[in-house]
Amino acid sequence: MEPPRNKIPEFRQDGYLPEGLFRATEAEITFRFGASNRCRQRLVHRIRRWIELSGFVRARRLFIDGSFIIAKIEPNDVDAVVLLPIDFDRQIASNSAAAVELEEMLLTRRPEELFAAEDEVDWQEWIEFFSRTREADGRPKGLVEVEL
Repeated sequence: MEPPRNKIPEFRQDGYLPEGLFRATEAEITFRFGASNRCRQRLVHRIRRWIELSGFVRARRLFIDGSFIIAKIEPNDVDAVVLLPIDFDRQIASNSAAAVELEEMLLTRRPEELFAAEDEVDWQEWIEFFSRTREADGRPKGLVEVEL
C-alpha cells in the first residue's frame, strides 16, 4: 500500500525527518534537498537518473534515504531502494536498455547506494532497515518515497 501524499516535514531537532514515509515528486526532492550546494546538486543528479530508469522499467516504488535527507550541510551519500517490476527479468532478457543499465548498477554495486527489492516483503524489510538511525539508540526516522 502506498503512503498518503503529504508534505515533507521539517527536520527534527536531531536533524532527521520525523518518523514516517513521505511521498514527494522529483521536483520537491530536488528543491528541498538537492539545490543548496554543489555536493547536494551532485547527489540529486544521481537520484534523477535512478528516477528516470525506474520510470522506464515501470518500477513499482522507489524511496531515498542517507545523509542526503537529513539536515547535514554536505551529505556523504544518498541511499535508495527500488521495488522492481514483476517483469524485470523479462525486460533484461529482451535487452531493454533501461533494465540492463539498472541491473548493471545493482549487480556491480556502482553506485553502491542503490538497492533492489524484488517483492513487497523485501520492500518492507528495506523500509524497516533504513527507518532507524545509525546512532547508538537506533531511533526511528523518516524516509522519502519518490512519486513515479
